[in-house]
Amino acid sequence: MNEITYALNSENKLVYINDVPNGENCNCSCPKCHAKLVAKNNGKIRVHHFAHASNSECVGAYQTMIHLLAKEIIATCGIVPFAQNSIIKLIRVAEIHLEKQFEDMIPDVIGILPITLNNTNQIIGAIPIFVEIYVTHKVDDEKAQKIKKLGIPTVEINLSNSQALSKEELPKDMSNPKNWKIINDKLNSKYLPKIRYNTAELLAAYRALMAGSSSYGRQSNNYNRHYRYRRRRSSSSKRR
Repeated sequence: MNEITYALNSENKLVYINDVPNGENCNCSCPKCHAKLVAKNNGKIRVHHFAHASNSECVGAYQTMIHLLAKEIIATCGIVPFAQNSIIKLIRVAEIHLEKQFEDMIPDVIGILPITLNNTNQIIGAIPIFVEIYVTHKVDDEKAQKIKKLGIPTVEINLSNSQALSKEELPKDMSNPKNWKIINDKLNSKYLPKIRYNTAELLAAYRALMAGSSSYGRQSNNYNRHYRYRRRRSSSSKRR
């Protein structure tokens, strides 16, 4: 069993073992069972780690730590794997939501990718992107079918074999394409921006434009006729 190097502080936020006081003064709890922990960060032989104050073992504490840490890393950097046409690439999104209800699902991570009008900064829509973190429970067939029915691009990051003990180590596993699995790479069209035009306004503007063009045409024709008439009169005067 790997050592717990991150725990929850009094504000329920992850803190690193070397950033808290040694012993029970760390005021931390287990990310899995929420029992009181003791910080052991004063030694030089063993890896600095947290231990349960009761000396009991908590199965799954490390895995829960990895799961929480991975979500925090994504929330901090704002970068998620995005699946499209059987290809996964890392992209930066505008918003990150963790464990938030989306219709009848609660994905681990929801990224919001804004869509802008061509060559402008005008935002005309946003695409939701799901990320699932697999440490102990991978996306089963039932959940995969729900995601596909929703039509949201989703990638699962497999961290079940990670041995990371810090925020510096875990991103290497998270960004490794070998640990990525496409759950869905098709986007439901209802999430695409729909630019609706007012047909009546467009028709009125078109008629006004055409009326202006016709008026210009009539003025031009009148000018041309007048110009030709003046030239004929001038030529006649010269012949006399």
